Amino acid sequence: MKWLVVIALAACGGSSMSTPDGSGSGSGSGSNDARLYPLATGETWTYQVSAIGAGSTCDAGTFTQHVLSANPAGGRDAFQMDSFCSILAGVVYDYSVPAGDEVDFLYMGAWDTLLDPTLTDGHDWPYINTSYHWKRETSVTVPAGTYDDCWTAVQDVSYTAANTYCRGVGLVKSISSDLTGAGWDAELSATSL
Repeated sequence: MKWLVVIALAACGGSSMSTPDGSGSGSGSGSNDARLYPLATGETWTYQVSAIGAGSTCDAGTFTQHVLSANPAGGRDAFQMDSFCSILAGVVYDYSVPAGDEVDFLYMGAWDTLLDPTLTDGHDWPYINTSYHWKRETSVTVPAGTYDDCWTAVQDVSYTAANTYCRGVGLVKSISSDLTGAGWDAELSATSL
């Protein structure tokens, strides 16, 4: 089965979208785009991925995730992006950025909110057949640096699944461990932002 995910933009107007407002900071590299997940064609994030348990869905190693293009999808302007997870090599996902910190994901022809813009500790929102809630992080350190103004989207499931995003940088940490204990732990080691 091939998955297609699209991130839509409020106003694409070209191959990148930027709304720098100067908020957020980090001692690691960051962009002039102060959104929680700044997306622009050509941007990359490189992750050090560790396999967790037997049967991990992602191989261990260093893998780069790319924003490949900005083309309409699902009736919206959108970004097409690949994944750091090796098992998904060649799969392209569509993401939309309607406004501010919101990021939507195209799943089976419908847009769903991946990152809810209500950045309040404990705020929850539905996502496909599950939900997420925000956890405020005062500081996050990964191989790429130490970042402030970070938020972890914790998936409300009976196993471990969480993604941490830092303002002006995007996804800095992803961890997943299913009910059998298999999964991955990915940390940002470099970015082109």
